Amino acid sequence: MIEMKLTGCKEDEFTCDDGQCVNMTKRCNQIGDCRDESDERGCKILHLKEGYNMRVPPISITGGNEKQMKPVLVNISLLLYKVVAIEEEGHSIELQFQITLEWKENRATYHNLKNESYMNALSSNDINRLWLPLVVYTNTDQQETTRLGVDWEWSTNVVVKREGNFERSEPEVLDEIEIFKGEENSLSMVQSYTHEFQCVYQLDKYPFDTQVRLQ
Repeated sequence: MIEMKLTGCKEDEFTCDDGQCVNMTKRCNQIGDCRDESDERGCKILHLKEGYNMRVPPISITGGNEKQMKPVLVNISLLLYKVVAIEEEGHSIELQFQITLEWKENRATYHNLKNESYMNALSSNDINRLWLPLVVYTNTDQQETTRLGVDWEWSTNVVVKREGNFERSEPEVLDEIEIFKGEENSLSMVQSYTHEFQCVYQLDKYPFDTQVRLQ
């Protein structure tokens, strides 16, 4: 069976199943703007290329005749919430912090992204299908890493940041779609937790500080 949709809507509008026209900015915004709410159907954000392997990081090809593979660049930022505890005898410090990792996945495309990043949050199923950066905290007892936490641990949020332009879906596609390229729009992964880190003292730099006498 072939479904067809005749429309009199403008280029920047979505055609509801009942023929109503709504602006494409209202497509997949969690609010039914069509009378039949057809603008909130088929709202999957993440689309991966066939043969996608989540075990392999994104790799781009650079150069002219002698092509070279270039691994993905991951930007890392940390936000310290608080110092939970300092153990002088155990030479350790316990920190509560947030880590944010940002990268581009050139093997993905995204549909109908919004300007507000929280509207582009990926589902748990999609997160489990993606390659995720790995950061190793080498000065922890078990060399903890960034990973997906289980129910009783921490949560992992991944959103798509709308940064590039989009292309409109072809006329033969039933429902209008704004398609964004993975190499132009960043993924942002956020985790918050508490870890205990082992302190390494550099005794060759003793004394550790400079004493100042207050008058």
